[in-house]
Amino acid sequence: MADHVSGEPRFTRDRAAPGGAATARGRRAHEKNTRLYWLFVIPLVATLLPTLYNKLSPELIGIPFFYWYQLLWVPLTVALTVFVYRKTKGDA
Repeated sequence: MADHVSGEPRFTRDRAAPGGAATARGRRAHEKNTRLYWLFVIPLVATLLPTLYNKLSPELIGIPFFYWYQLLWVPLTVALTVFVYRKTKGDA
């Protein structure tokens, strides 16, 4: 604290809005993009309903549809997670 010379406290909070700043529509900033979390339902449903992919054809380089469909969701879910993270990272 010796190197801090001004009369202001070192760590301050926004005193105007003690519960967090509200956006123009009246929602708090950390609640702004929570709708994007619903996108995670897509890979959940797509992989937990085997009736969607319980078949052998079409094959992809000799791999039955049942396997490559599930493996395709790995990079798709990673891309979805990166997208949601980038859109919501400033909201916490």
